[in-house]
Formats: sequence, structure tokens, C-alpha cells
Amino acid sequence: MRNELAKDAPYMKMVVSVLRVGTIIDHKVSEVLKEFEITHIQFNVLRILESVMPEKVSVGEIKKGLLFPTSDVTRLLDRLEKRNLIERILCPKNRRKMDISITNNGLKLISAALPRIEEKLDGYYKDRVNEAERDQLIEILRRLKD
Repeated sequence: MRNELAKDAPYMKMVVSVLRVGTIIDHKVSEVLKEFEITHIQFNVLRILESVMPEKVSVGEIKKGLLFPTSDVTRLLDRLEKRNLIERILCPKNRRKMDISITNNGLKLISAALPRIEEKLDGYYKDRVNEAERDQLIEILRRLKD
């Protein structure tokens, strides 16, 4: 077996680069979300709910869709419900299950935050990545994810 230093391993360089860029983007998005007094993971929950509306989803489905999985989804949902950003409804088919949906306040928050996030990120990547490179990167990251 060949001993290779991490600095000389091309795939390790790729992984470290992806992690660094992810951290930079995460920081920029978090800066914007602070203005709305919401965390990245809370925003992620709202986006999940927005993407399926008018359908409702279970806590388990939300957990599967989170970018940063956490075991404390219940407390996360409590905070969002307290701010009237989501609604929990007892599932009519299974009384032990809760169905979660986004409220109009949640939709308003997303509508207000998204342009600010895009504005913050556009200044970061638009001058560095052209449309063809962007599409290629999306495809490469999709393959790595799947």
C-alpha cells in the first residue's frame, strides 16, 4: 500500500475545496438569515414545506430533507410554530402522526429572505463562475450526491 500525504491526494484536495466553499456559502447565507431571526436549518424546513405545498408532510419526511440532519426536529418545529411560520395538524388517518405545513407568515419570510440571499451570493459567485461552469458544477455535485 502506498502512503500518500493528504496534500498530494487529488480527490482529498477536491473534498477539502468543496468543504471550504460550502463553509463560505453557509456563512454568507447565515448572515442574511440573522436579519430574519432564523437559522439555516429553520429556513431549510420552511423551504421543504414550501416545495410541497399545499401538501403537508410528516416530521420524518422533514428530517430526511434537511441539509443538516438533526435529531431535535421537534424542538426546531416548536420554535417555528411559536413564530407562526408553520402549522402542525393531527393526521386524520393516524392520530399518532403530525402533519406539518407552512403558514402565510412562513411564505412571506421566504419571499423576503430569498432575494437577499441571492443578492449576497450573486456578488460572491457571478464574477467567478459563468453559466456553463455553473451548470457543469451542478451536474457534478448531483452525481456526487446520488
